Amino acid sequence: MFTPPEYLSPSSIRLFRDCPQKFKFSHIDKIKEPPAWHLYLGSFVHEVLEYLYKEDAQNRTQETLKNIAADRWTNHGWAQKVEALEEKPGTLVDFKRAAFESMSNLWALEDPTKTEIDGMEVEVVANVAGVAMKGYIDRFIFADDGTIIISDYKTGKIPNPRFKSDDDKFFQLLCYALMLQDAEQASTSRVEFLYLTQKAKHDQTVTPGNLDVARQVIVKTRKEIEEACGTEEFHCNVTPLCGWCHYKKINICPAHKD
Repeated sequence: MFTPPEYLSPSSIRLFRDCPQKFKFSHIDKIKEPPAWHLYLGSFVHEVLEYLYKEDAQNRTQETLKNIAADRWTNHGWAQKVEALEEKPGTLVDFKRAAFESMSNLWALEDPTKTEIDGMEVEVVANVAGVAMKGYIDRFIFADDGTIIISDYKTGKIPNPRFKSDDDKFFQLLCYALMLQDAEQASTSRVEFLYLTQKAKHDQTVTPGNLDVARQVIVKTRKEIEEACGTEEFHCNVTPLCGWCHYKKINICPAHKD
């Protein structure tokens, strides 16, 4: 019998729903995937933008962005981390160019000198319908009416609406809305993704209905994880995405064993 994780996060719930076996490898067996180019790219962009918004409003310029990016890259280990990646689809110059292009695109979505962020990289621990949850919110803003707007930067592609509904796409942020509701007794009015690479903002009004859908998924997933830990059976979801799975590559996934 396995011991389920003490806390779930929006990303761990998503992982279990995508593939229970992959969830087991990561969160039960603690076999972590190695760092990846696209994940480092997103983390670097998040980090630089976080420091940009720590500057006084009048200093949030593209020149300041360049200086922050150069400092984080040179003096905080990013060059070494990217260079050490096992798989690199490009050079360090390619990485820096892609990152800076994404960061610069922020100005197409909002004016940083007129945007005040009330919370950045905030850890939230909460109990959602009896499920212990923990996660980090990229950023949130208090609207004029006192409600919260939760935002998340994305450096990847916009999900194809043919394969992902709005409630599914915004599930992570709806989880955070539920968590803030429990932890801070604060209501979220809107959630939004800032797709930096595509210069696009996708948002959704938060309603009791879509919060209830997210809550049901959280409760259902916790129950299924506990059942899988009790039986020690985590099934594999075999899909075309398996071609990119680390656990298939290292030959431990039972669905792809040689």
